[in-house]
Amino acid sequence: MVFKRNVLRNGKGVKQMVDFSNCEIEPLRVYDGANGKKICVIYNGERYMLKFPALARNNPEMHYSNGCLNEHIASSIYRTLDIETQETILGLYNDKTVVACKDFCDSGERIVNFAMIKNACIDSSLSGYGTELSEVLQSIEEQQLYAVEKIRQHFWRMFAADAFLGNFDRHNGNWGIIVNELTRDTRIAPVYDNGSCLYPQLTDTQMEKILHCRAEIESRLYVFPNSALKINNKKINYYEFLTETKNMECIQGLQYVAEHLNMDKIENVIKNTPMSMMQEQFYLTMLKERKEHIISKAYQIQKERGNIVLAEEKSIGKRKRVVKEYVPRI
Repeated sequence: MVFKRNVLRNGKGVKQMVDFSNCEIEPLRVYDGANGKKICVIYNGERYMLKFPALARNNPEMHYSNGCLNEHIASSIYRTLDIETQETILGLYNDKTVVACKDFCDSGERIVNFAMIKNACIDSSLSGYGTELSEVLQSIEEQQLYAVEKIRQHFWRMFAADAFLGNFDRHNGNWGIIVNELTRDTRIAPVYDNGSCLYPQLTDTQMEKILHCRAEIESRLYVFPNSALKINNKKINYYEFLTETKNMECIQGLQYVAEHLNMDKIENVIKNTPMSMMQEQFYLTMLKERKEHIISKAYQIQKERGNIVLAEEKSIGKRKRVVKEYVPRI
């Protein structure tokens, strides 16, 4: 039996959280990944991966990181962008906060992560896990599992969304293609493993200190976190790359995210998730800052360069092409 427990929400009221402690465990379903313990439980007749909070390796002040909370928030924000994303439920297991991530592989399916795909395409000194951008893009072109243009579109939309969320750990092992070897069908996996978004190793005290110092906020916009992807072995700075790139697929991904960002929906996600008042204030502030100073700024710069084509301009151009194509010659 699964219970729901009332949990203090933001110091202002209560919100129910699912207690997974009595869920049936599926021992034959196991998961890889480096951060934190993971088990498979059956909830409402479906498999969910329970992710436990990992040790905050870089922060001795914390017993655990906020990875479970941030995984749920980031995944929920991804869904507001109309990007297919793994379903998550923030809950409890033996009084620990966990995030339940719905198993998105149906019977006969398995996920082939991009490290495996890349490993089959090109030689690399770091095998499939090398994150040099040129090698990743080359592997997208060479792979034969799924339509190249669809993977390119997914990759750059995910990159732009990760830039908004400050994801520092989108490597080749946490995105990929779902394959069914019996039917030979393939599809892009929903976005998953979002626990490294939104500064997961900060305490409430540290959050408060950052919010009271403009320099601290700006360092977290323009200096770090950076992407796990690299150019010439240097991690990509989200702000610099999005404002300077000439890659049109990337610019189209930026345009998609910029035009789908809805801060009212995002605020609703934050305010309906159990967290402290300081966490709520911090996440809302940093998300508004990242939207304004990274996504919207890069969008405006690329628009001024003529790299952003608005929907109405596309429609006008299409109508002109149709007229030109079908007007008979006299």
